[in-house]
Amino acid sequence: MKDASARRRAASLHSAVEPIKQFLEQESIIEIMLNSDGRVWVDEAGRGMYCTDTIMDSDDAERMIRLIAASMNAEVHEKNPSLAARMPIWGARLQACVPPVVASPVFSLRKPSKVVFTLQDYVQQGILNETQAAFLDEAVKSGKNLLIGGGTGSGKTTLANALLHSIAATRDRVYIVEDNPELQCAAENMVQILVQPPLYTHRQAIMDAMRLRPDRIIVGEVRDGAALDMLKAWNTGHPGGLATIHANSAIAMLQRLGQLIEEVIPVAPRELIAEAVDICVHIQRGPAKPGLCCYFVVWSMVRWCWRSG
Repeated sequence: MKDASARRRAASLHSAVEPIKQFLEQESIIEIMLNSDGRVWVDEAGRGMYCTDTIMDSDDAERMIRLIAASMNAEVHEKNPSLAARMPIWGARLQACVPPVVASPVFSLRKPSKVVFTLQDYVQQGILNETQAAFLDEAVKSGKNLLIGGGTGSGKTTLANALLHSIAATRDRVYIVEDNPELQCAAENMVQILVQPPLYTHRQAIMDAMRLRPDRIIVGEVRDGAALDMLKAWNTGHPGGLATIHANSAIAMLQRLGQLIEEVIPVAPRELIAEAVDICVHIQRGPAKPGLCCYFVVWSMVRWCWRSG
């Protein structure tokens, strides 16, 4: 009975996504976006973002969103008009909105990467030089805590996966926390936790990590007060952590950490941030390919404290 129900849901989802199915199955397409006017935009590797000739009917879009919500035991309607979820079958990350907050259903689908790039791939593409790649490889293998920052679509997760490739060679027990399975790690001894707020939050997952004997704690994206728990964990016998954060520069990454921490306590403990974060790596997307800059957090932290008085 359950199998039959699952097949019906899968068939319904296949029908609803028919207008964009070609993009879901095209490997070079990274992201698929629907605007309120029904036009479908895509972000394609090597080409960038552009508007396609595809139009998606609002009924199909809303049906797709509701089917994905149902697969996550969630609901989306006028009183709960926003949905963040993982798309069944294709595994894409969905962010969607429905009326009344938009004129017509909109969404963005970020497809999971099928290929994990290594630091050497970054060197071959001219994004990193040999010295930078060797520095990052040695940093993760020696147990430094790294924070990767950048804007949306800048390649933070791709770089994190490259560093996880280096971490896998350490034979450490890796504990990964994320809300959508985008991080890929080949470590033999690994626990991968998917949070589902409000039922199971980033803070709960990080606190639970303490009882699951991790060597390294990896956080897919730091974006709320869980930043404080992460830093405490990194600073209490769990070195070699890795996390990503949205920020415009290396210094802004530290400032953003402080802002997130202040969601749960009045004043961010700058000393804790300085002690826990060893290296900030900021990545920026250029016209042709990402450009990457690496900073020692000691340098960034000194400037941050000096500017703040």
